Amino acid sequence: MKARQALMLAALAASAGLAIFGDRTPGGGETVEPAPRPQPAAAPKSAAAPAKHKHAPTILALLPREELVGPRDEDRPASTLFAAQTLDRAPTAGAAQAPVAAASGTPGLPFTYLGKKYENAAWEVYLAIGDQTYFVREGTVIDQKYAVNQIRPPVLTMTYLPTKQQQTMTIGGEE
Repeated sequence: MKARQALMLAALAASAGLAIFGDRTPGGGETVEPAPRPQPAAAPKSAAAPAKHKHAPTILALLPREELVGPRDEDRPASTLFAAQTLDRAPTAGAAQAPVAAASGTPGLPFTYLGKKYENAAWEVYLAIGDQTYFVREGTVIDQKYAVNQIRPPVLTMTYLPTKQQQTMTIGGEE
């Protein structure tokens, strides 16, 4: 046994002995009493309104919404608190092709970009449609409608299989 271990064992034995055989009487026997507080001067009570509290509660009337924020303008959006925002970089030349493809009978990409990962020398991109999440790599076919051709951040290239039209999606740069 090393000296350090022996010292720790001795300290443990000493503290166990104190806990078991030590003095258990309360120390000193002194009790601390609360400090005396001066009594407030008696407030003169009026005969008209005896009140228990210094300030009687006041209930205010509710104001109509139109008085508070003005009339609702139907042309103005209700709130922009949760408006859609994009943090993508400026659209690339490939991203400008998507509206042209939509005019030729190809629907726009229905996917929402969730993220990407670089693993084993290949990119994996996470896409979603509603509640369904897809993990795609190059060569993946999604619902027999879309084939992933190329993943080269900041762009993902897909083919809409019924019309053989290529579409691109911005997925951000290499991070």
